[in-house]
Amino acid sequence: MMNPFDIASPEYASVRPAYPVSVVDQLVEMTRRGLADHSAGKSDLAGEQRPRIADIGAGTGKMSALIAERGICVEAVEPSEAMRQQMSEALEERSPCWRHLIAIHDGTAEDTGLPTGSVDLVVYAQSWHWVDEELASHEASRILKDRGGIGVVWNQMDVSIPWVHRLTRIMRSGDVHRPDKPPSFSSQFTEPVLGLVNFEECITPEDILRLGTTRSSYLRQNETGRARMQDNLRWYLYEHLAYEPGKPVTIPYMTLMWTAHKR
Repeated sequence: MMNPFDIASPEYASVRPAYPVSVVDQLVEMTRRGLADHSAGKSDLAGEQRPRIADIGAGTGKMSALIAERGICVEAVEPSEAMRQQMSEALEERSPCWRHLIAIHDGTAEDTGLPTGSVDLVVYAQSWHWVDEELASHEASRILKDRGGIGVVWNQMDVSIPWVHRLTRIMRSGDVHRPDKPPSFSSQFTEPVLGLVNFEECITPEDILRLGTTRSSYLRQNETGRARMQDNLRWYLYEHLAYEPGKPVTIPYMTLMWTAHKR
C-alpha cells in the first residue's frame, strides 16, 4: 500500500497543531518514573542516565522536538523519506542545544530497527491508526526496557460541536478516535488508561485550507479530487460560515492519550 506521506505536503509542519504541554509532561514523567523503577537496586545504573523515548511515526518531528526540549533522548522512527527530510530541516531550524538529542531512523512500528530493551517509553503521536496493532505491540515490547511504558496520542478537532464535525467531514480528516474505543496493546501490556485534554487553536481560514492539504485523504486524491475538496472548504468557510480572509478562527481540539505499561 502506498504511504500517502511519501508525497507529504510541505505545509504539514507549520499548520498541524502542537501537543498540549500537559500531555508531553505526562509522557516525560512516565519515562522518568519507568527509568527510576528499572534502575532501582542496580548499581551499574546508579549514575546519571538520560531517559530515552522512541517516537514511532514521528512525521515532521512535532512530538520529538517537544520531548527533546525537556532533555529526553528521542529515537524518531519514520517510514516516509519525505517526512524524514521535513523533520531534519525543521529540527535544524531549532536551537542546537537539544537538537543532538534526536536521532532519525527509517523504520516502521512493526520493524523499528531499534535495539532490544533500549528505550523507556514508546509513543505514537497521530500514528497508531496506521499500524498493525499485534505486530506493533510485539515490537514495542521488544524495544522497551522492563517496566517501560507505551503512549498513543491523538490531536483531533472536537467533533461533538456540529460546525466542527461538518468541517472534518468536508476535509475527510478522519477525526473519529473515540474515548470509548481504546487501542489494543495485546497481553504484553497492562490495560490502557485514557487521559483527555481540551484546547483551542486560532488559525486563519487560509491556514485551514492549508491544513486540508496535509490530510492523507487529500494526498491520495488526483488533481481533480484535490481541487474539489479545496473548493468545498472555501465555500464552507467563506460563504456558509462567513469567515473573513485573514481573520483568526478558533478551532476547538481535544487530545486523547492512552497509556499502559509493559507487563
